[in-house]
Amino acid sequence: MRYFLLLLAAWLLALPARATPLPADTTILHLKRLPADGLKLIKGWRYHAGDDSAWARPGFDDRGWDTLNPFRPLRELPERLHTGMGWLRLRFRLGDSLSRQVLLLRPSGKGAYELYLDGQLLYRDGRLHPDPRRVQPNLNTTASLDLPGLGRASHVLAVRFAPVQYPAWMLGASTFPPLTCRLFTAPQFRQQATEQARFGTRYQVLASLFGLLTLLHLVFFRYNPARRANLYFALYAGLPSLCCGLLAYLAGGNTDFSSIGQVLLAGRVLPVWLQLLSYLWAVRALYALYGYRPGRVYYGLWVVGVLTLAGGSPYLFSTAASLTAVAVSMGLVILELLRLTIKAGRAQQRGVGIVGTGFAIGLLSLVAVFALSVAGVQYLVLPFFLLTLLAPALGISLFLAREFALDAQLLLLKLTEVQQLSAQTIAQEQDKQALLAAQNETLETQVSQRTSELQRSLTDLRATQAQLIQKEKMASLGELTAGIAHEIQNPLNFVNNFAEVSTELLDELAEEQARPARDASLEAELVGDLRQNLGKITAHGRRAAGIVRGMLEHSRQSTGERQPTDLNALCEEYLRLAYQGLRAKDKTFNALLNTDFASGLPLVEAAGADVGRVLLNLFGNAFYAVQQRQQTAGAGYQPTVGVSTNQREGYVEIRVTDNGTGMPAEVQAKIFQPFFTTKPSGEGTGLGLSLSHDIIAQGHGGTLHVESQQGQGTTFAIALPLSLAAQQQAT
Repeated sequence: MRYFLLLLAAWLLALPARATPLPADTTILHLKRLPADGLKLIKGWRYHAGDDSAWARPGFDDRGWDTLNPFRPLRELPERLHTGMGWLRLRFRLGDSLSRQVLLLRPSGKGAYELYLDGQLLYRDGRLHPDPRRVQPNLNTTASLDLPGLGRASHVLAVRFAPVQYPAWMLGASTFPPLTCRLFTAPQFRQQATEQARFGTRYQVLASLFGLLTLLHLVFFRYNPARRANLYFALYAGLPSLCCGLLAYLAGGNTDFSSIGQVLLAGRVLPVWLQLLSYLWAVRALYALYGYRPGRVYYGLWVVGVLTLAGGSPYLFSTAASLTAVAVSMGLVILELLRLTIKAGRAQQRGVGIVGTGFAIGLLSLVAVFALSVAGVQYLVLPFFLLTLLAPALGISLFLAREFALDAQLLLLKLTEVQQLSAQTIAQEQDKQALLAAQNETLETQVSQRTSELQRSLTDLRATQAQLIQKEKMASLGELTAGIAHEIQNPLNFVNNFAEVSTELLDELAEEQARPARDASLEAELVGDLRQNLGKITAHGRRAAGIVRGMLEHSRQSTGERQPTDLNALCEEYLRLAYQGLRAKDKTFNALLNTDFASGLPLVEAAGADVGRVLLNLFGNAFYAVQQRQQTAGAGYQPTVGVSTNQREGYVEIRVTDNGTGMPAEVQAKIFQPFFTTKPSGEGTGLGLSLSHDIIAQGHGGTLHVESQQGQGTTFAIALPLSLAAQQQAT
């Protein structure tokens, strides 16, 4: 009996339980196995705008709510879903196969939301607010929620949803669904996490590889800046490095940004930007590598690329049109790469096949990526995408390796040639040394002979030069002596005349004294006249003595000792002496003398005798020039010689001018050369102006310049520097 009761109990337990009646809108999940990418909870959702906490309860009657598919794009859903808060409810029950498994729920929403299961808060993402502009999404897309043992009972999944306010420029945001929910089994979730980590690792490896290529090309450019292709290749490799680094960052689930715009921009826009810009720099690199000049095609590709990126970025490359535009733009760039490679191949440039193969594989891989994406074969998309990035870079690396190998081989050949040439050079050098030794002995003999001849010629030249200098000095001294003699004649005539008159006055005084009736007033008058004549005799005698003293000073050898000198007095004295010297030779010559001396001119440290010789030479040349012009000019010509002084910043200027014959430009260029003269033979040695220039420039640190116009006249300008004390005194 006991066994019978046990069997009856077991039979009763084995009877199927009476099913609880389910609401008509309950979604039953009968799948035995979930898809690899999770089960999308699409059907059975109901939506209602507003906010009421009672809507989270499982017993709430939501049959009057609207039905919708939250996986649809936001723009296809009711307007009130993205303008204010609302609730979504899904009533579901697991089938027999799923009720016995451990499930995980992964929600994702483009806004802030709270997730309730059977009235209990299961998860909260972000901060909800009735105003969409104040909603703050958390965007933690890696959240996975463990669902407790659901069994075969009916459950209610309620979502309190607050949409986020998208920026006006983010046109493509409306193409994304507002809320997605996927169910995973624990093994599936672990498999996805592992695969995502693998994606991140692959992108990290690629980022490191492209980073090394970037560094390599930058080093090449640093040591060879002339080859700018390395700089462009560095940019080409650096941008994929950033792209892969960004993708690795996103693959690790690092999408917790401050706004949804940043997430979408980082996850969708930047990788496309970087990849397209990378290929554009690759085109520039090939132009530089093959030696072609970028033209309208290259700049047109940049324009198309920028317009594509600018036009597709607001849609976040989520529409078919924007993705197609990106694909076409990138395809055009790769076709240009192939065109350049084919053109270089026809020109038989070295290493073209390697680079062309890399870009051809990249183009085919890009076509395969789009084809596999359309076909839905997602597991093959990533390998071909990586090959799209890696193949051109590997082609360039192989090309560079081949270039280095060929360069090394060429260097070895050149080194061998250099060694052979060095051996030949050493042998030739030895022969040259022997030949040079013999030639040196011959040259030493010839040099010794010619040195003695040159020494004799130099001795004769120095003697001739000394004679010419002495002749110039004697000529200058003769002119000075003639001027002094003519100048001293005037005071001597006065002395003689007044002496004769004084003798006559003494005779008259003696006669008056011999008379019996003497006239005292007459005697006093005669004595006064006599005293006046004696005073004039004394004055003119002193004047003659001064002229003689000046002649003696001029005739002495100059020591070159500098003393404070009054240039105004010096110029006036030597102008008069030069004029009188010329009149001593030609009594008929007369000239107008103009003087313009600056008042308050400071004293200049100078050797007065040397500067006097320079002035005498310049005045003599000026009188000679006006005398020559007078012989050919008409009656209205007035010979004029002038001298002026002026103080400039730091120096004193003396200008000697005349209205004589003047000099042409070719004569002015040679005027200060030794032995150059324009005077007839016997009238000048050609050393006067040369010596004058040396006295001013070398002896006094000044300058001597000439300005002349043929047939108009000549001006010589002397500039003598002031001492520091004289400058301070003048200031």
